Formats: sequence, C-alpha cells, structure tokens
Amino acid sequence: MKDILREKIKESALEAIPFDEYMSLCLYHKEKGYYSRMKEKIGRKGDFYTSSTVSHIFSEVIASFFCHLVKNKIVEPIFFEFGSGNGRFAYGLLNYCQNKEPFVYRSMKYIAIEGSAYHRTLIQKNTEDFTCVEIVSSINSVQSPLNGLIFSNELFDAMPVKVVEFQINNWYEVIIGLNEENELCEKLLLLEDEECIQFLRNHQFTGSEGLRVEIPIKMNEFHHQLIDKCGNSIIVSIDYGNTREEWDEMHRFKGSLRGFYEHQLIENVLQYPGEMDLTTHIHWDELKKVCESNNGDNLYFGSQREFLISLGIFDWLVPHASTNPFSQEYKQNRAVQTFVMPGGMSDSFQVLIQSIGLAEDKISLIKAVF
Repeated sequence: MKDILREKIKESALEAIPFDEYMSLCLYHKEKGYYSRMKEKIGRKGDFYTSSTVSHIFSEVIASFFCHLVKNKIVEPIFFEFGSGNGRFAYGLLNYCQNKEPFVYRSMKYIAIEGSAYHRTLIQKNTEDFTCVEIVSSINSVQSPLNGLIFSNELFDAMPVKVVEFQINNWYEVIIGLNEENELCEKLLLLEDEECIQFLRNHQFTGSEGLRVEIPIKMNEFHHQLIDKCGNSIIVSIDYGNTREEWDEMHRFKGSLRGFYEHQLIENVLQYPGEMDLTTHIHWDELKKVCESNNGDNLYFGSQREFLISLGIFDWLVPHASTNPFSQEYKQNRAVQTFVMPGGMSDSFQVLIQSIGLAEDKISLIKAVF
C-alpha cells in the first residue's frame, strides 16, 4: 500500500493528496485496501469489536423492533443492512425472525449491501440456510424505491473525511505528502475547498490555534443518495459521534481520527496504511440536516443503551439463571448487562432514527416506542 500511495503522491501536481483520498485508498483500494484484505477484522482475532460480536442479543432486539414495525404495517417486510460485515448480525436477525416471528419471516426479504468481496463471501456463508437473502456490492445495485427498514451499525465512521486545521489566522487543509526520507507525512495547504469552507461556516467553527476538524463530505453525499432512493422507509443508524456542542470539548480539539490495529488504538494514522482500520467520530447534526432537507423526519436520537432498553432488552434476561459462568443462561444475562451498564460500551454509541415518506399516524406509532 505504501508504494501505491507514493505513486499517487508523485503523480499529483502538488506532490500530495487530500486526506480523504488517502483514507479511501487505505480502506477501500480494491486489492490492497484494509477492507479488501482476506483477513478477519471483527472480533477477538480481528482489530475491533462491534455490538454484534458481543452477543446475538443485539441482532435479536433489532429484529424484534423490525417485526413490530412490519406487524403494525409501518414498513414493508424488507430489511436493508448497509455495511453488513461478516454476516454475524444478519444471521442473528434472520434466525430470530424465522423462529420467533414465522409470519413475518415468510414474507421477509433481507438485502445486504457490502463493498468488500471478502466480507460478501462471509455473509453468504453465514446466511446460506435462509432463502430470503440478497447480497449486493453497493447502493447503486439496490433497486429504487427502498421501502422497509434501512439499518447500519458503524458504517459512517469509516467513510473518508477531509481534515482541516487552523493555523496563524487561517484554515488549512491537511494533505499527505512525502518527506526527505520518502516516508508519508502531513502537509498544510491553504484551504480553498468551497464545501469545506461552507461546512465550517454552517457549523460556526471559529478558528482557535491548532484546532482540527474532520469534514464528512463522503458521508453527506452517501446520505443524500440513500434518501433519494427511499420510498417509505425507516432509517436506523448506529455509530459513535458528536453533536455540534460536543465538538467544542477540549478532548476533541485535535479531532477524532485514529486507527485500530489488533485491538490497539493507534494515534498516528499514517503508521499502518492498508493494514489497520481508520475511523472518526461522526457529525450527527449533519445526518439530521440531510434528512430534514429532503423532507424527512428525525424521530429519535439517543444512546444505544437507552435505545436497547426502550426496545425491551430486559426481556432477554433469563430468570433464576445458573450461576455457572460457563452456562448459556449466565452468558446471556452477562451480555444484557454489558449492553445496559451505565458507562459501558452502549453509552459510547448513539442511535438516530429517521423516517422518509411515512404518514403522521405511522410516525406516531414509532415515537410511542421511545
């Protein structure tokens, strides 16, 4: 990957590339990108955990919410999952629907949208026992309109961002070039990108010396494209991010970009290009604005812990469970505890629920859940 980056940099008139291009190559290059690599990325043997790898309970709670929406005729029985990863979530969701809600399952369709060819093979393997599955590589392969529940978990945090920094009374764009040793390094270029300038104005980021801001151009483009394809849909987005007020907190002064390599947080995002995950906290206010600008409704925003409690995760507790730590009942109760413990992993994630094209009576039924 370093050779590919060096070549791209040397081909550029500036002898440098924007940070979003660097991030895109590192994560999504068709041969050398992190998500294209034929290796485990999620779980104990990978580089990071997701809620789906903690317990099947996570996918089952989401499945119960989906079935509630279908049975109340709020959405059609179609479940879209963007960024489906290894298919573990899909298996849990489909298994729950098949065994607990056979009426919903009989008419159900599950569509996985996953850009990584390696992950698509894993999804195929994990869902081979279910007949209602379709696996595609991009949003462009999904036929419009999208009617149903559209779900993503940690999708937006890995979308390429532009990075800007305030220095000496001016905003500069962070770009990636080469130093005298032919190694990757950051450089600053006076900011001229109009989208970035407009973003900073819209969100009132005033310059403080050394302040860094990650600008989610790709996330915005994707969300506009998604909503444009929606018919009558509910969009459930789970991720970690900040509201505009939270970006002013001191621990975010240098931004939120970091890497994850074998479960270690790597602050130097140039250290293992193509070998580690790159991620940022997302701008939740931007996702809300995109929905509103497309005549959609923002129905709910809160922590994953509050979301799961509202959906009835305590129903997954096993009463009078065995105290044997190796028993299935004990493990299930511990998993519930992990998801609802204040200050635990679920407080690190937020959930945004949006609706597109739904009548007011259906919106009221969704709001009643929360």
